[in-house]
Amino acid sequence: MRFACHLALFATLSLPGASPAGNAAAVTSTTLLKTATTWNGTPIVYSRTDKPEIQTVIVELAPGAATAWHLHPVNNIAYILEGKLRLELENGITREFKQGESFAELVNTAHRGVNVGHGPLKILVVYAGEVGTPISIPKDPRHVD
Repeated sequence: MRFACHLALFATLSLPGASPAGNAAAVTSTTLLKTATTWNGTPIVYSRTDKPEIQTVIVELAPGAATAWHLHPVNNIAYILEGKLRLELENGITREFKQGESFAELVNTAHRGVNVGHGPLKILVVYAGEVGTPISIPKDPRHVD
């Protein structure tokens, strides 16, 4: 119920006529992403929990750096603040994202990210998880690359 009230308040404040002193130009709203699938087309499925937790993280990679192979057990949305990212799946599928692009990450699928730009890569990630559940898990160490 509290979430619904906050959502209703946000929606009201986002309306063009709901700005300070009636100045419609004082408030804008830009949709960064609206999707029902992850970046590779997998349908998004929400987990049910009595202990929801939202976590916001900024991930930074130096030029040429890559994350370890990992998976996310919770839903998350990423937004590229700066740089260029290549996401890689173990089956060879890749996709690149650049500054200003947003995407839904894969859940329970091993992948890694590589900074393929010439400068730093900064990614804002919002995780919708559960208290006590990690946002990222290293790929099974028994798995051979």
